[in-house]
Amino acid sequence: MKGIVYEGPGTLIYREVPDVRPQRGEVKIRVRACGICGSDVHGYLGITGRRTAPMVMGHEFAGEIAELGEDVEGWKPGDRVSVYPVDFCGDCEMCKKGQVHLCLNKRAFGVLDVDGAFAEYICVPAKCCFSISDTVSFSVGSLFEPLAVAYRSVQHAGELEGKTVLIVGAGTIGLLALACVKRKKAGRIILSDLSSHRLTVAGEMGADAVINPGCEDFKARILEETGGKGVDAAIEAVGAGPTVQQAMTALRFGGRAVWIGNNRPTIEVNMQEIVTRELSVQGSFLYGYDEFKVVSGMVNRGEIHPEPLISKTISLKEAPAYFEKLAKAPGDMIKVVVVN
Repeated sequence: MKGIVYEGPGTLIYREVPDVRPQRGEVKIRVRACGICGSDVHGYLGITGRRTAPMVMGHEFAGEIAELGEDVEGWKPGDRVSVYPVDFCGDCEMCKKGQVHLCLNKRAFGVLDVDGAFAEYICVPAKCCFSISDTVSFSVGSLFEPLAVAYRSVQHAGELEGKTVLIVGAGTIGLLALACVKRKKAGRIILSDLSSHRLTVAGEMGADAVINPGCEDFKARILEETGGKGVDAAIEAVGAGPTVQQAMTALRFGGRAVWIGNNRPTIEVNMQEIVTRELSVQGSFLYGYDEFKVVSGMVNRGEIHPEPLISKTISLKEAPAYFEKLAKAPGDMIKVVVVN
């Protein structure tokens, strides 16, 4: 079968890779769609240490079950599925707490040396599969994973009905967070980003106001949009010093910030601002098994429509060139999905 092999920083090769066979408890999936994540691009550049060559990346994926391993029940060939991309043990301390995404023995598909879904087929535990409705495309099914990331962060923000929420960063996670915030009936949602195209997409997905801090006074617009009070909650989906500062300065007294962005290991923050205004900061990392189940249900029922953020669908053979584009000149592209 064909796959895209990461062979070192800046090197992805489209070539033959070994076929796979399902083991006991596993299913073989014909990959129909796999999204290119920002972490994949960082891994391609060799700047994270989270990809160990040679390996196949890809952890945002959906497809059709092609073959069942022994002892698999409840599934059949042809079933349409999205995959929770973490093989968890179920027995360790974290799994017993229900935090399987923090499993002490986990294998994350497409990360480190574990092959992922930028290939024609992949085998995964049957327990990791979630049904995709016939009304949902495989490309949208591949977005269940980043949607789960966004959903968890919005849950950390607490009760949002009637409140004003700022989302900093209109990339994939920020726009999916927007969809989740809307579902929680926020009173007003503001998006901040430097890309006019991404802000246009944010408007299409239901943002009440958009701010481009490169073209206007960010703080003045926040005060204008909130009657001089600041926002109740801010979700930071970039992970850089300037965007974190936007999120914090936009908060009203006693406001809450949730940080999802994870691009820099260290940033500077204004500690006095946090202390004297009694602001709260909550980190949000990945998602749990139950959260993946929740978002799959929301999309299958038509409660969330993430299609507008898919900028381009490409073939597996085209993927190496698009990794290069996303790394060096992404332009207006938000989410690129590899389809087979």
